[in-house]
Amino acid sequence: MPNGNTHDTITFMLVPLTYLAAEMYWGGNHTLSLIATAAMLFAGLMFGPDLDLQSRPYNRWGPLRFIWKPYQVALPHRSTLSHGPVLGTVIRIVYFLVMFSLLAASLLYIRHTYLHGQQTTWTAEFNMVKGDLFSIWRQTDRHYFEAGFAGLWLGALSHTTADLTWSAVKRRVPAASRRSYRRRR
Repeated sequence: MPNGNTHDTITFMLVPLTYLAAEMYWGGNHTLSLIATAAMLFAGLMFGPDLDLQSRPYNRWGPLRFIWKPYQVALPHRSTLSHGPVLGTVIRIVYFLVMFSLLAASLLYIRHTYLHGQQTTWTAEFNMVKGDLFSIWRQTDRHYFEAGFAGLWLGALSHTTADLTWSAVKRRVPAASRRSYRRRR
């Protein structure tokens, strides 16, 4: 499969194409085009299929990368569940929202209980976070979510397409030819 630099280059090359395609699809709506492009860039750099292993996108999460450990344990690398452009993207979104909710509820519980001495429970904090997320879902124009998902999907699709293309080339082109090509560059 391509290395991290190749995946990053593909992602950066897709930025103007994504914006132009989004402009055409959403009839010149710059906001939706920017959301789709930003989501594609985010997916290509930090939210892509390779979060199922210790990779460049995984490391970019810095101190928060621990939230992806259960994901890595649960999903084998390059499975349909991680590298499927639609299913993999949906699973990562749901997984991230669940992990965000658990982490936010835990931090709020600690803050309210230990820093402010307030009476609360972890369940109450979790229900508040969950309620806030559902409130955002209900109050936000669906087009914004569609543009965001389209960008996340495109970022995952470009990654998976690069992996599949590289694998096909490796099967068809003998290793000796690939090595001599690399030496000539």
